Amino acid sequence: MLSFKKIFWLNVFIVIIIAFNLRAPITTIGPMVDAIKNEYGLNSTFIGILTSLPLMAFGSISFIVGYFSPIRAVIVGIFLIFIGELLRSYVGIYGLFIGMLAIGCGIAIANVVLPSFIKEKFPKQMSSIMGIYSFILSVSSIAGIALATPLLHIFNLPLAMVFWAIFAFIALVMYFPQAKNGRFFRTKKPSSKQVSILKHPTTWKITLFMGFQSFLAYSLFFWYVEIITEKGFSEDFATNMLLFGQLVAMPVSLFGPLLLGKIKKEYHTSYIAVLCAMYAISFGILFLCDSKIMIILGAFAMGFPWGGVFGIVLLFIAQKSHNAQIAARLSAFAQGFGYLIAAQGQWIIGVLHDKFGNFSGSIFMLFVVGIIVNVVGYLSYKSEIIK
Repeated sequence: MLSFKKIFWLNVFIVIIIAFNLRAPITTIGPMVDAIKNEYGLNSTFIGILTSLPLMAFGSISFIVGYFSPIRAVIVGIFLIFIGELLRSYVGIYGLFIGMLAIGCGIAIANVVLPSFIKEKFPKQMSSIMGIYSFILSVSSIAGIALATPLLHIFNLPLAMVFWAIFAFIALVMYFPQAKNGRFFRTKKPSSKQVSILKHPTTWKITLFMGFQSFLAYSLFFWYVEIITEKGFSEDFATNMLLFGQLVAMPVSLFGPLLLGKIKKEYHTSYIAVLCAMYAISFGILFLCDSKIMIILGAFAMGFPWGGVFGIVLLFIAQKSHNAQIAARLSAFAQGFGYLIAAQGQWIIGVLHDKFGNFSGSIFMLFVVGIIVNVVGYLSYKSEIIK
């Protein structure tokens, strides 16, 4: 019989190992693009489709996840990530695309369910556990980017891609026995009251907050290197700036939600406003400046909201829900609709670049979206709890 303390730390470890699987399997593909092109004979158009598949899955699958059993949903999500990593590595070109789609579906499921799991298992430590969760997401993002090239030097492409299946397997091994014995969600019954979250203004405020911050985050993941390169810097420098921004994001992702839970309530608005405003400041620097020192400063400023805002969105999903069932449904809708908003960023930036011949229009658009994030973040914080 496990003690309460052991169960607590077991649940924390499960959050950590599942979260580690939610970014690295897709961020590792960016540095491997040339190797994938050479291996499968793909052009840039097909590479663009390949990298967009996970985001499309995020936006479509997330809507329905909250209406299924959280226990089974997590198992299905991890299993899809594991199988997807095998498919994309060893089943040829069709497996490459199907595997990426399966990974995206698996990540979407876990993205939605984990905030509900955290609210259920850590009702008094939500800020701390959300901080750990968002921190591990940042670690996973960096690990995928930083280890991609070394893995290609050590292994061939299939082995370099399937490497991340190790962590999905560990997550399955750790989670499945706990789910099977009924330990998860066994202390509380589902609420009999059916709440229409779509009619509640809080749902839409948090959804827009989720959508526009994701719009910025994923636009940066896919376009930041090219934006910096077009300013006359080397691709290595641009990639280093991407990693630098992520390194800055790591401690912010860990301590951001924790800090929000610890500081006095009258300072919450100022904290959220400053964090969200950093996006607009960083894009303003990127729009107006071309010097190396200012690019570094812009990447530094960008890291704060890049690491902190997503954790605050997840915290709001948990805090603004009366119970775990509402949190699961709110998470499903906010992330589903939010990622559909985010998916528009890549093609809009591409169209603007083709129209103007540079990224100036795109950067200005991102600056405006940064201001919008500030507004909807404030509205989300002030919104009422969904009961």
